[in-house]
Amino acid sequence: MAKYWTAKNYEDVEKAEVFSELFVVASEILNSIPEPVALVSGPISTGGLGSIEKNLEVMARNIAALEKKGVHIFNQLPFENKFKEFSKNSKEYYTPILDHFYLPLFQTGKITKIFFVPGWETSTGAKWEYEQAEKLGIEKILL
Repeated sequence: MAKYWTAKNYEDVEKAEVFSELFVVASEILNSIPEPVALVSGPISTGGLGSIEKNLEVMARNIAALEKKGVHIFNQLPFENKFKEFSKNSKEYYTPILDHFYLPLFQTGKITKIFFVPGWETSTGAKWEYEQAEKLGIEKILL
């Protein structure tokens, strides 16, 4: 189980049918994390090592390493299966993930740092997150 996640959070993600329901879960988790809160960004579905599985392993390793150093991380990885389900009929990068999940998450102001894993610049989503961090005044840290 991801740090700060409860069994109910996992159940609610499974039941979610729209992004707004996922955002409610994300908000509950965000509110349970001591501040300051950080996020790890990097390739998952595009770029990176060329496979979702390998990219998820890199993300998970970086999240674990930062948590071990005492950084409070919002771990978005348990949402990935639902993102995949929502985007299954899309032929292109599924931007609603960014517009209807990550942007509202960033706009809460609770995430004050984003750590970018090596290769982030090859990822459509991570490049977008970098741009949003710039616009919203969220600290960017390159790993």
